[in-house]
Amino acid sequence: GAMRHLPYFCRGEVVKGFGRGSKELGIPTANFSEQVVESFPSDIPTGIYYGWACVGNGDVHKMVLSIGWNPFYKNIKKSV
Repeated sequence: GAMRHLPYFCRGEVVKGFGRGSKELGIPTANFSEQVVESFPSDIPTGIYYGWACVGNGDVHKMVLSIGWNPFYKNIKKSV
């Protein structure tokens, strides 16, 4: 089912997250707004994905994408 959506292309506003990525993981992160997250197909499973990303008109970089609630942090809303 969910594989029919891949590759999935999305774009949207990058918003401030919880401030944990750079501080706790030591790597920069970018977070999509709630509106973008809600626009993802509902049957894409939560999990970790890989792909390519760019911010603005910048260079394209390899990236890792998390779709889900992140139970370690007890998040209430799904995030990407």
